[in-house]
Amino acid sequence: MQAKKFTMVTPNQLDLSLAHLRQCSESSIKKMVSSLEKCGQLNPIIAAGDEKNFILVDGFKRQQAAVIIGMDKLSTQVLPLSKVNMKAYIYLLNRNDGFSFIEECLLIHELVEKDGLTQTEISVMLERHKSWVSRRLNIYRNLNSKVIDDIRTGLIPSGSGRSLAQLPQCNQVDFSAAILRDDLKVNEIKRLVNLWKKADSPESKRFVVEKSRKALELSQMDYVEKIDPRMPQSVRDWYKAVCNLRKNALILKQQSMKGFGALNMETETILYQALEKTDKEYQEAISCAYSSLQKEEKTNETGSKSSK
Repeated sequence: MQAKKFTMVTPNQLDLSLAHLRQCSESSIKKMVSSLEKCGQLNPIIAAGDEKNFILVDGFKRQQAAVIIGMDKLSTQVLPLSKVNMKAYIYLLNRNDGFSFIEECLLIHELVEKDGLTQTEISVMLERHKSWVSRRLNIYRNLNSKVIDDIRTGLIPSGSGRSLAQLPQCNQVDFSAAILRDDLKVNEIKRLVNLWKKADSPESKRFVVEKSRKALELSQMDYVEKIDPRMPQSVRDWYKAVCNLRKNALILKQQSMKGFGALNMETETILYQALEKTDKEYQEAISCAYSSLQKEEKTNETGSKSSK
């Protein structure tokens, strides 16, 4: 068994050609700067290569932090690794310590496209099932490069890639902007993508992206009777009808704000008649609903007094 080799290496002379496979946030580098200043280097970084060129494999945060504070040397463990095995080691050494989903996808894509490995070879190398490799490769191939950059830089949640990969690439950038604008979480992104896929017209799809919060709110109304289990079964249909009325009112408002463009007299008449009829029935429905609640309230008050 070959003995471990250790040496001291100048931080800014390390080869960082594999740094793109390991994203380091500014906050994590600041923490590492603080750690090095207070405690010094606790563990060696890992590199591969020869004395003329050490390629960094593990310790990217420590390397950047060391450069910032002006450390002269870093303790380095040197391993005899091929370029492909170096990439695998980046994952194997960090899989339990924040190796993100998008980094997994990027690594697998690079091993296939640049290094020419098969999915089976990668699964053995990374100690994962072939289906694990296949899913990540397909997701990466389906993602727009701009969206990949947004995920890797932390502009949008790292878990959003699974959902966004289901969309055509030409629509993903607009979705990414909506996620950033409305600060959407992973579960909200998943729901929004499903709404977009189910939308039956370009206008509806545009509404989902441009008014994502409103679209999520409207979709939630369909399940409002499930949200509050305290609701008596006898009034759930009434409650659902009220929520659907509000939902349709919001949709009508949104559609009306878009405008119609030029209308001929016949179309305008049809629309006015439909609006007048709906307005009348809407007012009657609201009045009837209030009356039923007030009647129920009086009944409860009478029952309360008689019990005393």
